[in-house]
Amino acid sequence: MALYAAPERAGASQVVLNSKAPYWTVGERDNELSRACSLSDFGPRRLGELVARFTGAEGPGLLDVAKDNGRNLHDPERRAKSGEDYFFRNAGTTSCEVLVGGRGRGGGVVRPPSR
Repeated sequence: MALYAAPERAGASQVVLNSKAPYWTVGERDNELSRACSLSDFGPRRLGELVARFTGAEGPGLLDVAKDNGRNLHDPERRAKSGEDYFFRNAGTTSCEVLVGGRGRGGGVVRPPSR
């Protein structure tokens, strides 16, 4: 007899960005934050809570998002900077990549949709 474990149901996601652009255009890749994310020292507090959806033919993806104000952000070393938003590819894995919006020529600060 085979046992089947159903995955836990994730909470409702809030989509903060929908784009047809490649996911990597959202911001500048940060190697230090990517390493910290791979070690679970920086990342989204809850996977899937805030997401950015990229649906174009080139570079499609679904990235977890955390805000500079601490919304959905696990940051025990206080690495976050004002005016920056953090986009996580492969969050929760050793392959985590962090793209920073609002830094330099990267993407702008993403605001949640108003209700």
